[in-house]
Amino acid sequence: MKKLVVWKNKTAKKEYLKALISDKNQEAFAYDKDDNLNVGDYINHFKFGFGFIQKVINPSKVEVFFEDTERTMLQNWQKN
Repeated sequence: MKKLVVWKNKTAKKEYLKALISDKNQEAFAYDKDDNLNVGDYINHFKFGFGFIQKVINPSKVEVFFEDTERTMLQNWQKN
């Protein structure tokens, strides 16, 4: 079950991500632009590393928080 949180600042987001990474019960799945992603999904991107979906912008874009950066990423690519 995903735990959804409202973050006060970037430090809180980093702490949340660290907790996800250290929790052996949380398994990140490999990012794939064809997948449908939801807020709170924990992913592993081949270039950016571990992150979580912090916002669904629209049906084809999500905002992902990684340790070093925040990125807008594609989702549902084949469906569009």
